[in-house]
Amino acid sequence: MKIDMHTHTKFSKDSRMEPEELVEAAERKNLDGIAVTDHDTMEGFEEIRKMDTDLTVVPGEEITTDRGELLGLFIEKGIKSSRPEEAVEEVKEQDGVVVVPHPFDPIRSFNGWKSLEGIDGIEVFNSRNLTSGMNKKAKMYAEDNSLVRTAGSDAHSPWEVGKAYIEAEAKSVEEFKEKLLEGDVEVNGTKGSILSYIHGNLEKVRQYFKRRR
Repeated sequence: MKIDMHTHTKFSKDSRMEPEELVEAAERKNLDGIAVTDHDTMEGFEEIRKMDTDLTVVPGEEITTDRGELLGLFIEKGIKSSRPEEAVEEVKEQDGVVVVPHPFDPIRSFNGWKSLEGIDGIEVFNSRNLTSGMNKKAKMYAEDNSLVRTAGSDAHSPWEVGKAYIEAEAKSVEEFKEKLLEGDVEVNGTKGSILSYIHGNLEKVRQYFKRRR
């Protein structure tokens, strides 16, 4: 089972991708599943799980805290707190998995994540990282510290979907989660174009001015 563990839809402030577009792109790329991890909402996941698709859909959220972003995976409801410690606790109460996305990106990394208790793993491959060295550093750190390894495209547009994913021998979300926690996964990824990074930031600016009208 191949699952892209970090994707976004139009419900994120920096994406205009319709949920249907995300599903179609994942199917076109021959993925078995996607983790829908919109910023501070699970609306995208809620829409996709109602669709007629064979994709395995992992519920998740990219949580904005006052020290940076965290991924809450395999959760049932959105995270309310913006305090890292409380956000982690909310994820754990749902038997979810806490992952630090793009941990070694100097612009997007979580401030002081190494000292935050309750972290299960880190994203060892993010296709939107500007340099491959960031991913290599994350991979080495995860291996040296026995952390769960995830990988995702961080897609905000259809063409990015599937550029990174993890693969495991599993037939359900529950089995996939078990394999992930056991470390029995294979990481695959291709670094995206800098245009994808620029596109996402331009979309943030567009949404900002749209809200100010």
